[in-house]
Amino acid sequence: MTLREPIVDPEAVLVPVEPAAPVRAVREAIRAAIGDVLPEVPECAEGFTPHVSIGYSNADGPIAPFSAALGAVDVASASARITQAELIVLHRDNRVYEWTSYAAVPLG
Repeated sequence: MTLREPIVDPEAVLVPVEPAAPVRAVREAIRAAIGDVLPEVPECAEGFTPHVSIGYSNADGPIAPFSAALGAVDVASASARITQAELIVLHRDNRVYEWTSYAAVPLG
């Protein structure tokens, strides 16, 4: 996949990935497998944007400084090969995202 220029989102700084369709397809397949064994699948099916997160916000504040800093840098696209998908147990109990890997599935 190709990693594009970072953007500032209300809760994070993230790098969009393209093409998004294969990432969404893997996510949908994992959600279907979870639905086969659990009565309810966590997380909404809609609204998922494939990305790489490079920073999160845990409080309200201005985004302008982050947008300005990113706008001042010339960022080239980069390529990445994803070799596995991980099912994680995620929480924000300590005001930060924390997770542990539950299972991994090789891709390709």
